[in-house]
Amino acid sequence: METATTPSSMNTTTERYVVFKTAPVMRNIIFTIGGVGLVGNVFVVIVILSGTKMRKQLTNTYIINQSVMDTLVSLFLILTTVFEDDSSKFNTFLDEMFCKFWLTKMWLWSAIVSSTYNLLALTMERYLAVVYPIWHKTKLNKIGVASSVIVVWLIGPVYNMAYLLPTSGITDDGHCATLTFWPNEKWQKVYGISAIFVQFMGPLFLLIFFYTRMFIVLRRNIMNDRTSGSRSQIVQRRVVDTMGNARKNILKTLAIVAFCFAFCWSWNQTYFLMFNLGSELVDFTSPFYNFTVVMVFLNCCLNPFIYIAKYEEFQKTMKSLICKNKVGVFSVQF
Repeated sequence: METATTPSSMNTTTERYVVFKTAPVMRNIIFTIGGVGLVGNVFVVIVILSGTKMRKQLTNTYIINQSVMDTLVSLFLILTTVFEDDSSKFNTFLDEMFCKFWLTKMWLWSAIVSSTYNLLALTMERYLAVVYPIWHKTKLNKIGVASSVIVVWLIGPVYNMAYLLPTSGITDDGHCATLTFWPNEKWQKVYGISAIFVQFMGPLFLLIFFYTRMFIVLRRNIMNDRTSGSRSQIVQRRVVDTMGNARKNILKTLAIVAFCFAFCWSWNQTYFLMFNLGSELVDFTSPFYNFTVVMVFLNCCLNPFIYIAKYEEFQKTMKSLICKNKVGVFSVQF
């Protein structure tokens, strides 16, 4: 996605307004990312649902939800690029609704924000399992997980509607403009700071806190295990280690997912903050801005590759699914 800043004489708090418009050079990149994201995330859902053991795990409920959200991100990424602002003149009420609800790419960014908070919920579930295992085992149930999933789905649309609908609309010259109609420059700067906190810095700080605390607890548990040396404890430790290794594996996998989120989002959010603070260095037509946007969108298609490469339980279920289908094909042919 590329935004263009255009001089305007309309009565707004800024001398420029933002029109979402995809540059020709970006279209193929976006379609590729969207296509890979669609196929990859649907594949993740199919694999997890095919495994009885994986379906029952609370962590995988969040992973499925993450994949469904990233599938929507990929779908909206393609659709909002195909059906975008063609520079037509708008003047009716329906035109304004089309501008506010579609041309602003509100649903795309809603899915992206919800995906971010699902990653946070997923990490929090692992945090409770590692740091508060008894509470996690006795208190956290499917109802609690389902409730958190519903909240996650609502966060993105509610947040984006709250700021996109009031600040977007039809300009005096009939164009659809986004993030333009601010009460004053102070409100725009306040939004710029709060947006980067809600969309990026807040979740990032919590992710860092959760993984740091989990690392400390796991390290302490390992040190305690090494000090216990009775025969019965050694046998018990071997059984626990088998379960512990699986938990550590998924924890490492999710840590990589969190790192990719931080890396992919940091560029665009810094640029977006500079724009809302009124920086003259911001150029929405520059190659660097295009790079920041590609990095954000790339995040929606990376997770399937991470699961395939690092998540051992996912690898086993995937191999089982593929082998089972191969046997079925050979049986039909025979």
